[in-house]
Amino acid sequence: MFIENTKSLSGKINRSLLPVVLLAAGLSACASVPQAPTDSMAAADAAIRQAEEARVADYASADLRSAREKIAAARTMSEKAGKEKDEKAMKKARSLADESRSDAELAIAKAQQARAESVNKELQRNNDTLQQELQRKSGN
Repeated sequence: MFIENTKSLSGKINRSLLPVVLLAAGLSACASVPQAPTDSMAAADAAIRQAEEARVADYASADLRSAREKIAAARTMSEKAGKEKDEKAMKKARSLADESRSDAELAIAKAQQARAESVNKELQRNNDTLQQELQRKSGN
């Protein structure tokens, strides 16, 4: 009697778990494509455009070049990761896009610093010239 009850119970359990197992298998087979880092790429594109508009190439061309290379690599990796449903590669693409934005922002900051230093030197030269003029006139 015990063995018959056990067989009956195991048959009920197996039948009740079957839909759950099928649903889990179906969901894993239909796994969604990892989401592309479009927000990070858009931020990087905007920073690169801002750097180009600020004409940073004269002061920080290596950083701007690095930003362009990284966003291109991020796009390529993102497309490949989407086709292959590779979540790890998609995260790397996001990281590259973020690095690209950082490189572009660094290029902007370096260019601003170089311009500020240039203006400072020009003001210092003007100040020196005025000091010399004052000394010359006060000596007469």
